Amino acid sequence: MRVRYLLAAAALLPGPAVAQPPEPTVEVRLRSVNDLLDKAEYVGGLLGQEEPIKQARGMVQHLSAEGKGIEGVDPKRPFGAYAVVAADVEASQVVVMIPVADQDRLLAALKERANIEAEKGPDGTLKVNVPLINEVALRFADGYLYLARDAKHLSPKGLITPKAFFARDDGSVLSASVRFDRIPGELKEFFTGQLEHQLQEQLKTNAAGGKSDAERKGYQLGAEAFAGAAKTVIEEAREFSLKLFVDPKGDDLSAEVVLTAKDGTPLARTIGGLAGRTSRPAGIVAAKDPVVRFSAKGGLDGDLKKRFDAIVDGLLDEAVKQAKGGDQEFARRAADALKPTLKAAEVDLAATLSGPAGGGGQVLLAAAAVKNGKEIEKLLKDAAPHVPAGEAEFAFDVGTVGGFALHKVELKKVEKDFERVFGTKTVWLATSDDLIALSVEPDGKALKAGLAAKAAPAPVLAVEVALAKAIPLFNEHLKPDEAKAVVKDAFGGESPAGKDTVTVTVEGGQRLTIKAGVKGKGLRLGAAVGELKNK
Repeated sequence: MRVRYLLAAAALLPGPAVAQPPEPTVEVRLRSVNDLLDKAEYVGGLLGQEEPIKQARGMVQHLSAEGKGIEGVDPKRPFGAYAVVAADVEASQVVVMIPVADQDRLLAALKERANIEAEKGPDGTLKVNVPLINEVALRFADGYLYLARDAKHLSPKGLITPKAFFARDDGSVLSASVRFDRIPGELKEFFTGQLEHQLQEQLKTNAAGGKSDAERKGYQLGAEAFAGAAKTVIEEAREFSLKLFVDPKGDDLSAEVVLTAKDGTPLARTIGGLAGRTSRPAGIVAAKDPVVRFSAKGGLDGDLKKRFDAIVDGLLDEAVKQAKGGDQEFARRAADALKPTLKAAEVDLAATLSGPAGGGGQVLLAAAAVKNGKEIEKLLKDAAPHVPAGEAEFAFDVGTVGGFALHKVELKKVEKDFERVFGTKTVWLATSDDLIALSVEPDGKALKAGLAAKAAPAPVLAVEVALAKAIPLFNEHLKPDEAKAVVKDAFGGESPAGKDTVTVTVEGGQRLTIKAGVKGKGLRLGAAVGELKNK
């Protein structure tokens, strides 16, 4: 009975400390050699550069002929690296992971190809001397070669296993992440201190540069806003990640940047507040299958907004002073009309280019939120008589749509490409107290329809370009038959709709996400146009 109790008590006592795999601050993953070659072959085909990839694949096959990998490196498994950042950066654990097909062949290749010979190191490791890096420790484990600057960073029980490190395959070709919440506090303080020091030094240099007071204040606000944002991210972010994707089946190439904040922090609330917003300008300009679509919504708040207000006052006052004698009064009125919108420190605007319209050209629709829009309208009406008759002809209050007044402007002098793209010289303008919208089209139909639209969902930023439509419009050197030929070659006679887009989005919510992507056939089209330009 006593023995049983003693055994039970012993089981409850703490055992000896066992080394645990670290929680990395930085992680990097790269796909296998075979996967990289497959992706490169797809991209090379889009760019007309297949031959170099075929040569690289042939070299890999030659080096792998004996079934021992590429000089001992396994071409079928991914590469990795991780770092555990310490307060003393030089003492940080940095480990590189290389997949191994044949250990002996890899060591022999190091000796034969680079004259690097491995020697026995402490605790079952190996050590090699590498030019510029000096001594590097090696350990073979779980089918991988682990490399580090210090043998103590390769303790068997303190290594992250390949199974754990590569447990989740998100399809990215390359991924990198930084866990800000695992960076030592003293290192964060050092970095932010250095950032602020560099900022102050730059401000001193800028102050001696002969710029105006308003310009110096504007620069200072921008620099301090950047430094403040950087400090906030360092202190309140949980994770930052970057991923690159190449998807031959989906014909997609894309990149994704994600910032996640610590729960309950001001940064988390700020990012969360960027989601679920709507924009009236985005609703006004909405168009089906546009050539170009753009929208942006955001703004400053708190102390930055107050300081921005003062800078706007300074810049506008300086602009008025620089106006010539007879123009100063009008400059003052313009400053007063624009000041409420500028001092709001908010951006809510959108634009689309689509078509063709009835006259055969494209239609440009644009809209922006403003403050005191009626004063801006009055300013335009007062300025119109001073525009030379040979430049433009104005017709105000030609109609109304809801709370908007409609105005019409006939441009007399435009660049040749303007009329080529739009097929008209007519600009329509709609004004209300909180919105201004315009269109370039013959009859104003698109603008009138848009003014009746409701607000639409609005990310922080959204850009979309349909390359098959945009390239002929913005490359006047292309002849119509050349444009048709490159589009046909890129898409094989299929409709390019939805298969030629370039997109950029910035969205908030649980995390701040920035995405950029291009369709593969769109990339092929761009490459073909580039070749034509160079001929």
